[in-house]
Amino acid sequence: MFRTIKVTLPADAALIQTALAFNKACQIVLNYGSYRKTRSKRALNRATYRQVREALPHLPSALVQTARDEASEILRRNNCAATVKKRLSVRYDKRTFKFYPDQNRVSLTTVDGRLSFPFKHYDYLDTWRGEYTNAQLLIRGSRVFLNVQVEITDVEKRRESGEVLGIDRGVLNIAVCSDNTFFNSGHLRAVKGRYQHLRCGLQRVGTRSAHRKLQRLSGRERRFALNTNHSISKAIVNKEFNVFALEKLHVRRSRKNGKRFNRLLGSWSPRELRRFIQYKAEAKGKTVVDVDPRHTSQRCSRCGFVHKGNRHGLRFRCGNCGFQLNADLNGARNIGVLGKSEYLRLFVNEPIVAPEEAMPAGVADGSYKPPSSLRGS
Repeated sequence: MFRTIKVTLPADAALIQTALAFNKACQIVLNYGSYRKTRSKRALNRATYRQVREALPHLPSALVQTARDEASEILRRNNCAATVKKRLSVRYDKRTFKFYPDQNRVSLTTVDGRLSFPFKHYDYLDTWRGEYTNAQLLIRGSRVFLNVQVEITDVEKRRESGEVLGIDRGVLNIAVCSDNTFFNSGHLRAVKGRYQHLRCGLQRVGTRSAHRKLQRLSGRERRFALNTNHSISKAIVNKEFNVFALEKLHVRRSRKNGKRFNRLLGSWSPRELRRFIQYKAEAKGKTVVDVDPRHTSQRCSRCGFVHKGNRHGLRFRCGNCGFQLNADLNGARNIGVLGKSEYLRLFVNEPIVAPEEAMPAGVADGSYKPPSSLRGS
């Protein structure tokens, strides 16, 4: 399990100069890769290492290599298209940084050598302890942040049998749980609608100040949606369930959906909600399983009858037994049933390993010898 720790560092001149040099190194590699249409780390290193070292003699060789790696990944994502690296950032690995949470300081490689920087202690630093694998230095204006990735291996998963919580994600209802809990999207859609109205007006103006205002509005809207998904995922994970079942959704815009529905899909973030539920559940030792979404909204959660005509908008009425229920809640119950079978299948397929105390003496360390009656002749 991986977690990211974010700490604030002082705006030291050495960090800023290191970020500027790192960006230049990354840009040199990007220019070569986009011109030669290559993203191979080996080819990029052969062609650009000497050039980067001559252009930036104060940048340590370890940071030159991480700049090459980052440029290679950017070229891979953009299919070797010409790209300009604008944001000031530096990638650190185990060779170039050391994190000391007990001493509230971090050691980083810079253009001025290896330097130590203090940071403020937060409570979650004591919660997430493990192996600190890499870090990302970010400079945003006059503020400097360090995102440290930590690998936690001592989280024990719960294996108690119990009910599985089915979660149906939708546009009108952000999430509906099989325990009759609804998370409506009315407030979220209202806020997004106000932002959309403001965007339309500012885009018609088209001035520089209007564009700056649009950027600020975009950040506020994104943060509001992010906070909404965080709140919903936290409420779901804190429920008395050890397993959460969700659908494998593949949502795409289509002309058949209509302009209004496609606009709703554009403001929908089911993958983000699933990701938040996943990592919050892992922190508590709980499990998230994915199920096949086919027929979950057309199947009756009481008798299992499947028919396209069972669902009418937000209302579900079974054509076989006459059972009526909210369509999203019916889908959540079906997801819960499928999730339970999926979880049991994963649980049964795991190898059964006897604890060491149940083994004969010497088995764990390899010195065990069977009795003579069990040995071969």
